[in-house]
Amino acid sequence: MSKGYHLALLLMLLPCLLFADGFGSKSLLNVQSASTLKPRRLDFRTNMKFYTKVGDFLGQNKPADFSTVNYWDVQANALVTYGFTEHFDASLNLRVYQDVHKRNEARTGGEPSEFNAPDDLFLYLKAGSFGFSNDKLMIGGQGALRIPTGQDHNYPLENYTAGSLEFGLGFLFSYYNDPFLPDRDFSFHFNTGWWYHNDAGQTLAVFPGANPGETVEFKSESNASALRYGLGFTYPTDLFDLNFEVWGNNFVSQPDSFAISRENYAYVTPSIRFKPRWWINFDLGLDLRVSSDTDETSSLITFEGQNLDIPNYASWKMTLGANFVLNAGSDKLRGGVGGKGAIRDKVDFYERLLQERDKTRSIEEELRRLKREREQAEKELEELRQLLDEEGGN
Repeated sequence: MSKGYHLALLLMLLPCLLFADGFGSKSLLNVQSASTLKPRRLDFRTNMKFYTKVGDFLGQNKPADFSTVNYWDVQANALVTYGFTEHFDASLNLRVYQDVHKRNEARTGGEPSEFNAPDDLFLYLKAGSFGFSNDKLMIGGQGALRIPTGQDHNYPLENYTAGSLEFGLGFLFSYYNDPFLPDRDFSFHFNTGWWYHNDAGQTLAVFPGANPGETVEFKSESNASALRYGLGFTYPTDLFDLNFEVWGNNFVSQPDSFAISRENYAYVTPSIRFKPRWWINFDLGLDLRVSSDTDETSSLITFEGQNLDIPNYASWKMTLGANFVLNAGSDKLRGGVGGKGAIRDKVDFYERLLQERDKTRSIEEELRRLKREREQAEKELEELRQLLDEEGGN
């Protein structure tokens, strides 16, 4: 393909969605890189996020029959990514499970539900791996869709969603200190993008009416949109990647007052990635909210009908994940097919040779030192023997 075609494709997709509502290829836990998968490579990723808090009464006049609530948020994702060309891949993410405790009829309408299984579907189309400065710098872009396949929406402790078809565009930037083997040296990644909730006319809350069986619906009167951002750093070792991310969301047009999680937020995420084999790795990370715990939602919207001190966004959230390479395709940086002729294997082999050579040099130097000490000791012993012989002759 021509460079002009690649540039046109990039301009059409600039810029990109952040990980906050899923994740695309070559990503950290919350920030994506500007790289794409190699042609015919197929990855499968899965993770689970969870948060829990004991909700106590917020206020001074606690009802006599009030009891604390152990509130939780559990989410499970499964994603597949396929590399189509050198600069283009696509990802499909199914939110397999989303549980934010129980939600009552006054907020959702109809029968109360305890969880979504499955929740929504996410589609990501990514153009990237456009390199500059000998590929030390890379840029990319991504378009994304959120398809509302879950039963319940406008739930707490997660990004705002009203159950409509949402979409986003954004920009990706990456810096690799080693452009030839980027996962063997530190790297920086920056994301910024725009997300459109397309929520005008969507029902956000349902309340009982004045007459039996009658309900009153509250719908969004405008479309909300937001700017999302993220900055990530990776420091790799042989077995582990040490990562640190800063990411968040700022509404350009804030959702309706009956929307839950309508406030801006910011998080930091330290994480570690364990890499026992080139085709499998495991993630452990902790999201920590650094933004204020404000509540701008209407006071008519409550958790379980109680006035609980539960935040709209979780103050922390643990992430456990596993990532698999199902087909290496043309990705020769990771062992290739059968491992023959792989750049990584050759580099590892030569590094082992250098290490063995250094060890050999160290041993040779130690032997030479011992030899010099032995010769010096023999010389001193001979001098001492001659001295004793002279004294015995006298």
